[in-house]
Amino acid sequence: MVGRVAVVGGGIVGIACALELLDDGHAVTVLEPGTPGEGASWASCGSIAVSEVVPLSKPGTFARIPGWMLDPLGPLTLRPSSLLPILPWFARFAANARPARVEAIARELSVLGLAALDDTERLLARHGLSALLGTRPVIELYDRPGELAHERRFHDLRRSLGFVIDEISGAEAREMEPAIAGDFACAAVFRDWRSVVDPKRLVAEMHRVFRARGGIILPVGATGFVRDGGAVTGVRTTAGEVLVADTVVLAAGAASRDLARSLGAALPIEGVIGYQTSLPEPGVAVHHALVYAKGGFGITPYETGLAVAGSIEFARMDAAPNWNRADVIVAKARRVLPGLRTEGAERRMGRRPLTPDTKPVIGRLPGAPQVICATGHGQLGVTLAATTARHVRDLVAGRRPNVDLSPFAPDRFGRAA
Repeated sequence: MVGRVAVVGGGIVGIACALELLDDGHAVTVLEPGTPGEGASWASCGSIAVSEVVPLSKPGTFARIPGWMLDPLGPLTLRPSSLLPILPWFARFAANARPARVEAIARELSVLGLAALDDTERLLARHGLSALLGTRPVIELYDRPGELAHERRFHDLRRSLGFVIDEISGAEAREMEPAIAGDFACAAVFRDWRSVVDPKRLVAEMHRVFRARGGIILPVGATGFVRDGGAVTGVRTTAGEVLVADTVVLAAGAASRDLARSLGAALPIEGVIGYQTSLPEPGVAVHHALVYAKGGFGITPYETGLAVAGSIEFARMDAAPNWNRADVIVAKARRVLPGLRTEGAERRMGRRPLTPDTKPVIGRLPGAPQVICATGHGQLGVTLAATTARHVRDLVAGRRPNVDLSPFAPDRFGRAA
């Protein structure tokens, strides 16, 4: 049924949902208080990382987390002021570290990942934005053969689920990318990954198209909801007004947690900080997005230069950025690209909405079926935006999704305290 839809959040996931819903005939209004494109995705590697389905809690990574967290500049860290509030989240996270849970989560996420590239290509092509998606795969680099040997079991799991990963020598990697250091032992090529030319521009262009096609974007945030007899009938905005809606799509990233709580639902989403540094004159030519396995960061060639991005930092929502973390990643990037230049560097940060099982939240909110969640994508916002939008479109229309969405349902976390 065609109706009035309010989309709370205009990041990559929210605007993708808005475009799909507009194409399906709905009257769609997006609430976005920030600058389009300057949310979580603009501080990302910008990759359509379709096989990134193994959860963060995988064996090996989980064992290293305590040491990382003691290092304020390590790949994953926790600010002391966030220790007590984050403990319940980490308890859930630890429960997903068992091998059986890791494999189950990978299989569940693969249902979305296997469709992600096709969905992204179709969405962009439909709106004349295909030029914003690159055509080359992504290369992950390993210092030693043992690092690849450790990851092979996860690569094998990904292959068993239908993804394409090739293992090559360090010399072969350098043939593909002559600018990288010559002493990498080996590499993995993710053949079905792609990267966008600039995630900020991508989101901004999607906003432009949405407006041009008749969609409305209000420069306000959401503070809560209006209910009538138990049914959600609108959204209260930071402007003190009410946006009336038949359906609300909750795509507010890390802010989704508190908004859902106001309706009695528990979404254990943490807004972890990720950092990116944009290098407009890098001094090296790079043609593929690169991942440095040991460093835990990526290097992506954007149309405006190179982007160096990574890091997971747990901190309060009002915490200021620790730019030293961004600088450390850039310094480590010279291990990958010895000729890298950093003049004119621009640092960015974004809050990635991460759930303890690394899966997004897609589905109707328990106790408030007029609210459909499209949030909690963590580091997979750019990857899964188009696929999430397709499923949200069908949920709003009452069509049966073509896959089982129950692993991503909001009610898997229970009710709010």
